[in-house]
Amino acid sequence: TKRPKTALTEEVEPSQGAFLHMLRTHDLFWSEHLKFFQDFDITAQQYNVLRILYVMEDGKGISCQTIGRFLLNRVPDITRLLDRLEQAGMIERRRCCTDRRVVRAYLSPLGHDKVEAVHPLLLAYLRKRFSHMSTEEIL
Repeated sequence: TKRPKTALTEEVEPSQGAFLHMLRTHDLFWSEHLKFFQDFDITAQQYNVLRILYVMEDGKGISCQTIGRFLLNRVPDITRLLDRLEQAGMIERRRCCTDRRVVRAYLSPLGHDKVEAVHPLLLAYLRKRFSHMSTEEIL
């Protein structure tokens, strides 16, 4: 005997539809975002860390926990992300002199140059991507 289907219907509730549209839109934009950064031999997450250090680092370094709070998307292993950036020469890490358990990250000159090279091209890419929208629609 055929069991009735009551959980899912052809008709999608507005809240469910909105959620599905947001997920699809996020997936589309995130995919484009990842492709953009491939041209710079860096991942979107790595650029995000460099951007955080570029904007916030004031010569005292930034802890992993602070970097994690400002990341655009959660990264399960910030330490590995920082390891790759350090191996690439884009950041430096040093233990805090007052608390040896704390490791602080610093933007290296190479990391600084990477942000300087990528940022204007990222802004141009985003302006083009949203050129069909007015400022009011974007905001």
